[in-house]
Amino acid sequence: MLKTDINFVNLQNDTVFSLDSKQKITPDTKINPKKATIASRLCFNDIVTHSFKLEKKYSPSELAIAVELKMYEDLGLDIQKEYKISHIQKHTDIENILLIEAFAFDKKNVQQKYAQTLKNIKYLDFLVIPPLVFETLYVNDKIEKGNDVFVYIAENEAFLTFYKDGTYLSSKKIKSLNEMIKDLESKNIRITLDDLKEILAKKGVDKEKYTLLEYEIYDYVSTTFEKIFSTIKNLALHNRNIYNFTKLDNIYVKVANASVVNLYTLIQEHIEGVKLYPLNLFKEYENLDFIDILSAYFVQDKIKIDDNTLNATFYKKKIPFLKTEVGKFSIVASFSMLLILSYPIYNQIKLTKLNQANQKLQERILQLSQSTKILQKKHKKIKRQIASLKKQKNDISKKFVKLQNITDTLLSLKSQDAKYTNILLTVNSLLQKYALSVDKVIQSAEKSLDLELYSTKNRRDTIALFMKDLLALGYTKVYSNEIKLDDDNYKSIITIKR
Repeated sequence: MLKTDINFVNLQNDTVFSLDSKQKITPDTKINPKKATIASRLCFNDIVTHSFKLEKKYSPSELAIAVELKMYEDLGLDIQKEYKISHIQKHTDIENILLIEAFAFDKKNVQQKYAQTLKNIKYLDFLVIPPLVFETLYVNDKIEKGNDVFVYIAENEAFLTFYKDGTYLSSKKIKSLNEMIKDLESKNIRITLDDLKEILAKKGVDKEKYTLLEYEIYDYVSTTFEKIFSTIKNLALHNRNIYNFTKLDNIYVKVANASVVNLYTLIQEHIEGVKLYPLNLFKEYENLDFIDILSAYFVQDKIKIDDNTLNATFYKKKIPFLKTEVGKFSIVASFSMLLILSYPIYNQIKLTKLNQANQKLQERILQLSQSTKILQKKHKKIKRQIASLKKQKNDISKKFVKLQNITDTLLSLKSQDAKYTNILLTVNSLLQKYALSVDKVIQSAEKSLDLELYSTKNRRDTIALFMKDLLALGYTKVYSNEIKLDDDNYKSIITIKR
């Protein structure tokens, strides 16, 4: 079990703070792996999130593989890359269905992005997925459980996340402060990060606090927060249908290190009756990232209950050889060798190496097995697509043959007698009028044609109306065989004579 004292490392700037077993925070500490758990978190932008349903038929190990396959299949993840995939199960009243939310990130990309910090700390005992950390506010009685939304906006990341009775439901990316600055620059408004923080803290979305020359900034700020609240409203409706999220009670907002002026008034215009609270916890630690602090508490919570299921770390501490199964085996084998002096040292070393190689091969087999299942699914999908395209090709070929036969018949009739031309023009006009199509045209006798028709609008009466109009135009004979339903279309052979 990991230690409850936490050394938390910010991967972006390499700063470290500690959270001890009595929940005392000490900034600017040094890493002490012998006494503390080394923890950190990803940025929201590092992860890909996906929600989906699965049948309740998997064992825990099978479910992990099924989740990975679903992520590769639905999101089109590159099978040549190595991803770390974690997941949570959400409560649902639907029988035989699991609601899953999975989180994936490219290990190589994360390693490259935070290479310097990872090089300095050597390993991470616990790596946190950021939208899940608000759970610790309920666990440590910082806020009461309800139907809540947390809005977090910082310099380089921003997201909102829904909780119901202290349990995570969903999350979504929104604009960070630096993204807002880029938007303003595209409007030829140049302000610094500090300027934007000051504007939000002192003027916010209160139009009266802006000068006439600043109205464009006000318009952008108010529009941005209106979009955020509109997103919250839409997601609340979605969560109501799926998770019985009956009513949104509270919205907790953390924007940099200050409150946004007049935000409550703006919220009421979009979501009536909801309560707004600024997240002003840990104000004495303004130099520490708010989500970093929550992440440290979150890790401590999980260690106390020995829950490692939401640990996304891939940067693990290397286990000393003598503590591995192979190492333990080597010790026993070596001791036995000394006792009975019957096994040559060479064979023992070779056996150890073979065991190590076997362990690596087992890991590789597991990776290949997962990749094979992904490729098999893709292969089946491509085979279905090919079969569908072949069927389409055959249908088109049949239609072409029919059209070729009709064309040959029409050309033959045109060359025999000019009167057929008038007949064909009349027939064509009525076919268009009643949305009828022709499969065959046959000259059954002199001045007599057999037309095999079908109704494209799935109406039986259009064929009868077609015949009625021909009689009204002076055709001496117009009659048909049975009008029958075939492949969702009414079909019949009509004989007409001029």
